[in-house]
Amino acid sequence: MAVWGEPMAVCYERLTGRVRDAVRETDLDALFSGFRSIRGATAVTGVGGSSVVSAFLSEVLNRKNRILCTDMMPRDLLYRDMTGYENAVACSYSGANIGVDATFGAGLKNWLFSAGEREGAVPLKYTVPEMEESFVSLAGTLIPMALALLYYTDGDTALLEEILESGTGRTGPAPSGNTVEILYGAEDRAPAVFLESTLTEGGLAAPVMHEKYNYCHGRCRLNAAQDNALIWFPRKNGLDLVFREELKGFYRSVTELDSGYEDPVVRAFADTWTAMRLCREMAEERRKDICLKIIPPISEVLYRYEGTL
Repeated sequence: MAVWGEPMAVCYERLTGRVRDAVRETDLDALFSGFRSIRGATAVTGVGGSSVVSAFLSEVLNRKNRILCTDMMPRDLLYRDMTGYENAVACSYSGANIGVDATFGAGLKNWLFSAGEREGAVPLKYTVPEMEESFVSLAGTLIPMALALLYYTDGDTALLEEILESGTGRTGPAPSGNTVEILYGAEDRAPAVFLESTLTEGGLAAPVMHEKYNYCHGRCRLNAAQDNALIWFPRKNGLDLVFREELKGFYRSVTELDSGYEDPVVRAFADTWTAMRLCREMAEERRKDICLKIIPPISEVLYRYEGTL
């Protein structure tokens, strides 16, 4: 199997510096102006690490621009009836993959949130002085998320620094075992998508996603039979109070991710940052490097596929 990329320790050590460099070098006025100009129903897409960016940006545009904004996979735009949507925003670190092609094949106004550019798309461009070389996208996820957070907070770099320098925002051990269940709600979509993507791509564990209310309709049976670990995002509503009481001792371990921020967008960013550090700890305990590209041949075939979707 081929090996490529920077070691995990290097990727994590350089991560916050890469975010700060991108914030400093990016033309924030031009980027924010581009975000503000997005009006009307909008589909936002991304794959891999960019699917996390898509989940986060769709929430930012929904709340900041007060528009209908839907997080989708690129292929969705080819097979859904997109009547009623006006815009398609593709999130992609490089801007060059067939997922972007699929997003831009729906006959909508095209936008590209990327470090690259693409003919026929309105650029939402950021600058990355030092490109990350990692199989699991860390900087490729956190940089555009940080820029979207700055748009949402009107350029509050002090808040961004506070989050980057914060504690873990976590209670409980790093999950063990081969299956990790993730209990989340719509307000936790970005960090939950990051966990699902990274646990899978990093080969750390098989993630099982549970929407919180859907979990109440029999999905607890999986753990009753399998003895799994759980990651969840506690909130201050009645259902979560029931979870806190009933989940005690039910799972082999329970890990809570809660940065404590009241604003849901700020909290989603901070919880994603906490999830990134949790995945590093899980990888270290399993003696895996999630950043080095050590993959079976089938992955190369699938990743480089450029035909029809």
